[in-house]
Amino acid sequence: MSLPQITSKENPLVRRIRLVASRSRRAPRDLVLAEGLRVLEEAAEHSIDAVVISEGFGKSDRERLLISLLRSKNVKIYCADRKLMNSLSEVLSPQGALALVRVPHPKLADVSLGPNPLVLCACGIRDPGNLGTLLRAAAAAAASLVCTTTDTVSSRNPKCIRASAGTYFRIPVVEELAPKDILEYCRRHGLQPVRADTRIGEPYSKMDLTKPTAILLGNESQGLSAIEWSGVRAVRIPMAPAVESLNVASAGAILLFEALRQREER
Repeated sequence: MSLPQITSKENPLVRRIRLVASRSRRAPRDLVLAEGLRVLEEAAEHSIDAVVISEGFGKSDRERLLISLLRSKNVKIYCADRKLMNSLSEVLSPQGALALVRVPHPKLADVSLGPNPLVLCACGIRDPGNLGTLLRAAAAAAASLVCTTTDTVSSRNPKCIRASAGTYFRIPVVEELAPKDILEYCRRHGLQPVRADTRIGEPYSKMDLTKPTAILLGNESQGLSAIEWSGVRAVRIPMAPAVESLNVASAGAILLFEALRQREER
């Protein structure tokens, strides 16, 4: 397999990858960085600008299958030595493949919810790893949409995409919404909004989540603002008295899969 070689850190593609990885304002707005075999497999159905693989990538059947799929789509594939690839990666054990993928910025009006939708709303979540894990749980629980507020980390953050195991490319994510926009969207589409709370609210197993529902999750440390989300029904996960709260990604997964469980039983 003969591929164009990249040898310099000053290569234009390398520089573009660094801009996208850092979420620089100079980076093309619709480009995201996908890294790792699983993530690239998920991204393969999107428009891919370029792929860079390390020397030795393509030894396994799965890696060869990915390369074959990318070639069938006329994706430009380059090869770089391991040292240069490691310099582009943010993980301790790079998997030897990364790509620049074009993902549009959808708006709420662009998303088709389908019947009996389940929506996840991330409100003020700052950690990209938590948001990525929530995306993965939302996709696995058959959610139709993920919304984020203006004070939430971008789902386009490379760490978020890695934490999602590529499911970022499976589920629409509408970002930078105001609380009033989310609540108005719920009203227009007949969604019951429910907000996760550590202290008050109905136990999650007793709340009817079989109807169209939007699950609202707040900041990892502060939760949801009582003012912005006043009037929204609260749901809680019962915990041992000595435990203050759950990690937001864990709490979100519990609520999402409770909704899925109820719907499958119904």
